[in-house]
Amino acid sequence: MASAPAQQPTLTVEQARVVLSEVIQAFSVPENAARMEEARESACNDMGKMLQLVLPVATQIQQEVIKAYGFNNEGAG
Repeated sequence: MASAPAQQPTLTVEQARVVLSEVIQAFSVPENAARMEEARESACNDMGKMLQLVLPVATQIQQEVIKAYGFNNEGAG
């Protein structure tokens, strides 16, 4: 027996603007900025390494913010 899929959160345009602002601010937090800089330095301007090292750190920082709005990291369907 399959359970019904979880209801996806919805945002108004204004709420989306607030979330985006909070995500941008999260990248300015010294700890997060240091994490991003370390990942960028480790990638050495190599696009493949950027995808492997920088993108996951950026995604984690974003997820820390958006989980407060009911989003999770499971993705859609």
